[in-house]
Amino acid sequence: MSNAGRKDDHIRINLEEDVGFHDLTTGFERYRFVHQALPELDLDAVDTSVVLFGKRLSAPILVSSMTGGTEQAGQFNRRLAEAVQCRSLAMGVGSQRTALEDGDSASSFAVRDFAPNALVFANLGAVQLNYGYTVDQCRRAVEMVEADALILHLNPLQEVVQPEGDVRWAGLLLRIKAVCTSLDVPVIVKEVGWGISKQAAVRLIDAGVSAIDVAGAGGTSWSEVEKHRAATERQRRLAASFREWGIPTATSLAYVDAARDEAGRSDVPIFASGGMRSGQDVAKAAALGAELTGLASPFLKRAVESTQAVIDEIDLITDELRIAMFACGARNIKALHKPGVLIEVSGRVKDENLGPRRPALPERTLISPKSEQGVEPAPSSRSDGQKLAAFASRWLPRVEEEMQDVLTAPHAAHAAHYAMMHYHLGWADEALQPSTVTSGKRIRPLLCLMACEAVGGNPVDAVPAAAAVEILHNFSLVHDDIEDGDETRRHRPTLWALWGVPQAINVGDGMFALAYTALLRAGRRAASDAPSPAAHAALAATELFSQACIKLTEGQHLDLSFEERLDVSASEYLQMIEGKTAALIAGSASLGARFGGADLRQERLLGSFGRNLGLAFQIQDDILGIWGRPGADGGKRQATISYDARRVFPLLYASEHPASAGRMKGTMAGWGRGRKSA
Repeated sequence: MSNAGRKDDHIRINLEEDVGFHDLTTGFERYRFVHQALPELDLDAVDTSVVLFGKRLSAPILVSSMTGGTEQAGQFNRRLAEAVQCRSLAMGVGSQRTALEDGDSASSFAVRDFAPNALVFANLGAVQLNYGYTVDQCRRAVEMVEADALILHLNPLQEVVQPEGDVRWAGLLLRIKAVCTSLDVPVIVKEVGWGISKQAAVRLIDAGVSAIDVAGAGGTSWSEVEKHRAATERQRRLAASFREWGIPTATSLAYVDAARDEAGRSDVPIFASGGMRSGQDVAKAAALGAELTGLASPFLKRAVESTQAVIDEIDLITDELRIAMFACGARNIKALHKPGVLIEVSGRVKDENLGPRRPALPERTLISPKSEQGVEPAPSSRSDGQKLAAFASRWLPRVEEEMQDVLTAPHAAHAAHYAMMHYHLGWADEALQPSTVTSGKRIRPLLCLMACEAVGGNPVDAVPAAAAVEILHNFSLVHDDIEDGDETRRHRPTLWALWGVPQAINVGDGMFALAYTALLRAGRRAASDAPSPAAHAALAATELFSQACIKLTEGQHLDLSFEERLDVSASEYLQMIEGKTAALIAGSASLGARFGGADLRQERLLGSFGRNLGLAFQIQDDILGIWGRPGADGGKRQATISYDARRVFPLLYASEHPASAGRMKGTMAGWGRGRKSA
C-alpha cells in the first residue's frame, strides 16, 4: 500500500474504531491537585503562557503531529493551523516522508501559510535515517513547512507489526546524533504512543537532542490501529497481542525527568503526550515537569467539523487548565512545580468482611522539598537527598500498596491475625482499627527499587520483591522483640507485649510465609504481562531471598549466643551483624538488580554495596546508641546503656585497641556501673 493510502487508513481508523488501551492508562489518574479554598488570586490573573524555542505560547499546549500527505489530511492540517494561529499555540505536522518522496502531496503540509506566527514542528520517522535519509532530507522537511524545529519520531513497535514496516533499527542513535549536530534548527525526538524509557532518554540527551516528547501509553494504541489495517488473521493476532504494551505517560515523564536531572540538563524541555485529553491533564503534566503537553485525538475529531470547532476545543481545554491553576493557587505555570501543589494518592479499600479495612495511604508530595530559602531548586541543582526523596515519594506508595494486597485477610475468621500484622506495620492501632503511625524508614524496599533502576530496569518490575523484603524484615523484628524481651518498638507496645508470645510468634511466622507470597507475585505477574526481565528473574530470585533468610537466622543465632559470653570480639560482632543486619540489605540490592535485568557482575557489585551499607548502618546505630542526642539524631540516652552495651562495635573495638579508646573511657565506666545494676 502507498504511504498516502496508509495515512488515510490511519485517519479513518482513529475516527471510527476503538483503538485505545483497555487496561493500561496514562497514570495521571493517580495524581490530584490540592484544592485551595483561599487561592488568594483572581481568575483573570492566572497566566497560562510559556516561552519555548524563543516563541511565547498562550498555553503549554501542542496540537500534536497527526496527519498530512493526502487531500483530506491537508484540509485537516489547514483547520488545525488556523486554530493554532488564532490561539498562539504550537503545532506539529504528520510524517512528511510521503511529501519528500512524492512532491505532489507537499501542499498538504503547508501549514505556515495559515499559521504565520505559530510554533511549528516538521516531522520525519527517525528510522528512515537507516534507509538512506540524511541531514539533507531532514533539512528539506523543515523547509517544506518553514518549521521552527524538527521532530524525529520513534515507532519501532508500530513498524514491526506493519506488513510494510521498516525493521532495521540498529545504529540509529548515531544517525540521530549526526542530525542534531548538523541541522540548523532544534531536533525533538518523540515516541508515537509507547513511551520513552530512562535508558533511551539518557542516550538521546547525550546525542544532543533539543527536547524529548515522551508520547507514552494510555491514549491511542497504534498496534491496535495496525490490527484494523491487517490483511490476514495472523497479522491481526500479532498486532492485537501488543494492545496493552508500553510505558504509561506519567511514568515515562518521570523517567525522562530523572534522566534529565542526572545529566544536569534542565535546559532540555520535556513534552508530555499520549492520552492527554483535558486541561487538567495539561496542568498535571506541567506540575510533573513537562514544558509542553501534546494533544491529538480531541483536536482531530473537531478538525473534521471546522476551524471554529477546533478553536472551541482549544478554548475549553485552556479554560480548564486556567481554572485548575486557580483552584490550586498557582498564578503561573511555574507555580505548579511548588511542593504540595500536586500529590499522588494511592491505596484501595478491601471488603469489610475480609478483615481490617485497608487504610488509605498518606498523600505524598511529589515535588522535592523546598530549599532553605523556600525556593524550589531547579532539577539540575537538586541535592542527592532531594532526588532520593522524590524517588521515594514516587515509588514507596506502590510498595505499601503491594504489601497491603499481600497482607489482606482472605476470610473474616482470620481478620485478627492479619490485623496484628497491620498493627506491627503501623497501619492499625491497638484496637486493630485503621490508623497511620510511624512505620519505619522502608530502607530495604527503597534500595531494591533503586538498584533495579540503576541497572536500567523499570522499578515497577521490582515492586513485589521490594514488598517481600520489607515483609521479611518486619517478620524478623517481631521475633527479635520476643527473643530480646523488648516491650516497645517505634514508641508503641510490641506485638508480644499486647497479645502474648504465642500469638506474636504465629504472626511472625505468617509474615515469613507471606514474604515469599509477595515475591512469587512477580512471577505470576510476569507470566501474564509483556516479556520483561521480571519474567526471568522471579523464580531465580527465590534463591537470593532464601539465602538472605538463612543468613538472618544465622546472625540472630550468633546474637543470642553472645548474650552468654563476655569475650565477644569485634570480628565476631561483625560476622553477627553481617547476617542479622547486612544480609537483608545486601539481598535487597541484589534482588533489585536481578529484577532490573543486571548481569551477574552488576548483581554481585550491588550486593556487595548493600552488604557494606548494612554493616555501616548497624555500626552507626551503635554509635548513636552511645553518643546520640535524645530526640535530635535518634540516639538513646546514655543512662539506658546496660548489659547489652558490651555487644556494640565501638566498645568492642575500643577494648581491643586501647590506644584508640580515648574519650570512650568514661562511657565504658558508665557501662560497667549499668551492667552491675543489671
